[in-house]
Amino acid sequence: MKKRGEETVAICARKLGRERAVSPKEGVEKKKIEKKQEQRKKRAASGMERRVLQERAKILREREESLLQQERLKEKTSANLFLVFCVTAMMFVMGGLCFHYIQLQTEVNTRIRKIEVEKTRLDKLRQKNDALQNAINTSVNPEEVYEIATKELGMVYPGENQVIEYKKSESEYVRQYENIPKS
Repeated sequence: MKKRGEETVAICARKLGRERAVSPKEGVEKKKIEKKQEQRKKRAASGMERRVLQERAKILREREESLLQQERLKEKTSANLFLVFCVTAMMFVMGGLCFHYIQLQTEVNTRIRKIEVEKTRLDKLRQKNDALQNAINTSVNPEEVYEIATKELGMVYPGENQVIEYKKSESEYVRQYENIPKS
């Protein structure tokens, strides 16, 4: 039987294109070596599979983190839009207040200038009035008035019996349309 086994090995070897025939012991050893190589390849393949799986897991984690970041960005974007809206609204309010403040300040300054102009005008009118009053006071001579009144107009000083003095208790004013009270 050994011969038959050796012959089959030799036939197989020829078919496979090997030059020499392999003995059954060598065949068993070769099979063991091939199994070990296959196991090593499987381990290497399984190691590669592990690496591939690890890479895939890493990629999935990165995708999840990316999606979470995108969601956070969306939330931040909506919050940022709200903040931008608030800041813009505050800027408009502040601009309106500044405009109103400048308008009021301009109005106050205009009124102050008008008051100064009116004070200057009042001072000029007072000076003119004082000058006219002085002219009146200096132009009227009491002796000249007495002469004109007595000589041209025929006026005389009242006598003792012509002046009546009375006391009124209600007020200090004398009204001309009232009757003179009898003393």
